[in-house]
Amino acid sequence: MRPFIMLLLAAALLMPGCKFINEKILKKEGDTLITYVNTLENELELAERKHSDELRKIQQESQARMDSIVQYYENELASKGGKYGNIAKGTYYVVVGCFKTSKYAENYSAKINGMGYKSQIVKVGSWNFVAAESYTSWREALTGLNPVRESVTVNAWIYIAR
Repeated sequence: MRPFIMLLLAAALLMPGCKFINEKILKKEGDTLITYVNTLENELELAERKHSDELRKIQQESQARMDSIVQYYENELASKGGKYGNIAKGTYYVVVGCFKTSKYAENYSAKINGMGYKSQIVKVGSWNFVAAESYTSWREALTGLNPVRESVTVNAWIYIAR
């Protein structure tokens, strides 16, 4: 009978299935995999917050630089008496595609018109530039560039006809 009690006691200590024995007597914590996953999730959340803050800071810095460049050139233009101002009126185009074949340019222009833009085809040399919008100032063109990049193509750019 005594070996049976010893065997039963040894089995109870070696194979604990009771939460009380695991946590209080054997000092085992919860599942280590769950703890590890929670730790990784917390680290990932912290890294995402850090990167989003850095990205926001970089966007603000780049916008400030673009504004200062625009301001510089506007001041240069004003200091020259607006010498080039009248020439550049209405000639800032947000270009979304360039084609050698005019038929392709017309088809793409119709597609851009269908998206709600005032599309135009600008002939430059042997190229047909498809412009989603045209503006009268550089600042307006810069402002209009981002929505076009978001809705039409990320490769949109500004063409200045002189």
